[in-house]
Amino acid sequence: MFLALVFQVTFRFVLGAPAAWTEELATIAYLWVIFWGCAFSVPLATHVAVDMVVPHFAPAVRRVLYAVGLAALAGLFLWALPGIADYLRFMLRERTPVLDVPFALVYSVFFAAAVMVVLRCIAEIIRPRA
Repeated sequence: MFLALVFQVTFRFVLGAPAAWTEELATIAYLWVIFWGCAFSVPLATHVAVDMVVPHFAPAVRRVLYAVGLAALAGLFLWALPGIADYLRFMLRERTPVLDVPFALVYSVFFAAAVMVVLRCIAEIIRPRA
């Protein structure tokens, strides 16, 4: 993303000829960084959560409520997977305007992120607590 920005600034302000491919590349890279990070790098504990009621329960009840929330999240993503796959199949025929990359490839990272959210939720539910 940074190199695309440097190229864009150089082409636009130094050479006087803006390059459209740099903007498209930066957009695709941003999309991949966000979903890749969400799926593979960011621990579940650092995701945004609003706990207004759960902290007032006993630890055993909190654990059950946490597992129920994770199961609901995993269930929603599992339910969405066929729709995501169908959308990716549909987008195989569409391509980005400048780089001519299939949109299915651009958005495929969301499918990977959805699968990883399901797997990470399941792993968190069955992980033994000390």
